[in-house]
Amino acid sequence: MHAAVVALSELHEAVFADHMTRTFGVSWESREMGRDRNPSWAITDVPEQLVAEFSTRSRHINEATDVLIADYVTQHGKRLSPATIMKLRAQATLATRPDKQVRSLAELTEQWRTRASQQLGMDATVWARTVTGGEQQLLLRADDVPLDLIGQVGRSVVEVVGEKRSTWRRWNLMAEAARQTMGWRFATVEDREVITAMVADAAEQASLRLTPPELATSPVEFRRPDGTSVFRPKHSTVFSSDTLLAAEDRLLQRARTTTGPSIGLTTVEIITSKPDAEGRLLGPDQAAALASVAVSGRVVDVLVGPAGAGKTTAMNALRRAWETSHGAGSVVGLAPSAVAAQVLAEDLRIATENTAKWWTTHQHTGATFHAGQLVIIDEASLAGTLSLDRITQAAEEAGAKVLLVGDYAQLQSVDAGGAFSLLIHDRDDAPELVDVHRFTHAWEKTSSLELRHGRTPVIDTYLAHDRIHDGDAEAMTDAAYTAWRRDRQQGLVSVLIAETRENVTALNIRARADLILDGTLKPGPEIILSDGSAAGVGDTIITRHNDRRLRNRHGWVRNGQTWTITAVRDDGSVTIRPPGARFGNSIVLPANYVAEHVDLG
Repeated sequence: MHAAVVALSELHEAVFADHMTRTFGVSWESREMGRDRNPSWAITDVPEQLVAEFSTRSRHINEATDVLIADYVTQHGKRLSPATIMKLRAQATLATRPDKQVRSLAELTEQWRTRASQQLGMDATVWARTVTGGEQQLLLRADDVPLDLIGQVGRSVVEVVGEKRSTWRRWNLMAEAARQTMGWRFATVEDREVITAMVADAAEQASLRLTPPELATSPVEFRRPDGTSVFRPKHSTVFSSDTLLAAEDRLLQRARTTTGPSIGLTTVEIITSKPDAEGRLLGPDQAAALASVAVSGRVVDVLVGPAGAGKTTAMNALRRAWETSHGAGSVVGLAPSAVAAQVLAEDLRIATENTAKWWTTHQHTGATFHAGQLVIIDEASLAGTLSLDRITQAAEEAGAKVLLVGDYAQLQSVDAGGAFSLLIHDRDDAPELVDVHRFTHAWEKTSSLELRHGRTPVIDTYLAHDRIHDGDAEAMTDAAYTAWRRDRQQGLVSVLIAETRENVTALNIRARADLILDGTLKPGPEIILSDGSAAGVGDTIITRHNDRRLRNRHGWVRNGQTWTITAVRDDGSVTIRPPGARFGNSIVLPANYVAEHVDLG
């Protein structure tokens, strides 16, 4: 069931839309839901402001705020200032967190009707009759859909799934088939299910099957009606594509080719035996890894290391050694994200770019690498296979060497990935940093490595040191937030991580309310962000979209970058500054960027 959940959810949405159309005659349209999210389908004539009005969390906060404002006016007999309203809303944000009061359906529907009428500017019941009284929609039967169209959609399904996954199963294809046929309206549930299954069948035909066929036929009593064995889980066949496998083959070949540029072992020994500008001397594992990469001659090489193992220190030494042999500017950097590329540039003091931008520039201007260059791709486990294939091909043609740096045990690419792990496990001498430097306690150092390798007994160690707490979701969320807030009040830098975007938004809103009530944030003008939360001067925000036009003298606005708001303007734009910076470095974010690409941080 776990594997089928997404596909069943997508199919349910489509079946529900069909039922609403058959019952009420409504039509549907696709609406963008923001970054990294699939579009949402909504009834055509329902305005966005009405949808926003009935967002449960916002509605409860608005209702509680209205009550607090009414009480304040009754008690003080005067109009509220914007600062007071902001404080009351923060109070309402925290007050609405407990369980809500149970009320009758009749009472609720009366309130909903009143609230909708206020938003629409007309009686909600009359409006609803106009929405459901439109022209009769065309409903399809399974026989109405041409087979060539089914084949075409099936190939499109494989293209979309193949962009995000290296391998896939039937349920992945079913989910995408349901998404791509969502705009079609069917006469019955059976018609919908038949066409979705036929599109998935066509997608399977367009995929490359990796799971071998059953070698022996099971006895009749152990076969399903379709002839498959009950001993093989249903829909467990794994598929891929010729495109991905060919890209993996080319990467493996480049990693085995030793005609790339290198540097002499003598140069390496000189660099590794002397401390760097900050007085740091390489450890034995760092020196060995550096030497392996420097002299190997592999066109594509790897450097593995968990967080805190000193990858940056090792790369810095490698840069100095490489530039000693190949000259200044002979080391350049790439990373899957703009923020990671900026960190790499600051750490190694080299020119860097994110992989997508580099490839776009390469295609449009022909700019490429140079013979003898070392191209360091940091956070390589996050880089997609097709992206690595394209970049390493350009490096090979130019006579450059590519070094992939990262940890195969950490997060993987959001695109079709896994190439970094594949290259590491293709050889038995992959350079790896094993000594972790980032922990205060020795037990944490060893336990983190045990956990990284998936050795479950180490969980007992964390339990013994009181590092794991259990409870229901609400209790654990509350405990984590309380601990984070305690850290902040003590002047510590602390990070709070939640599982879903919705949980992150709720925690951000709660944190901001507390900061307003304790006086850390001063009430003032506010703007509404992409997730519906509010922000004002002093708030920490995160930008979620790369925009090179928005810049100061040190750089430009990157996806995932943290900022502090220093001014809110009447048109909805804001002035921001890097955290901790007191003067200068300001950038103005336009109102449309704020509304679409900014979250609380």
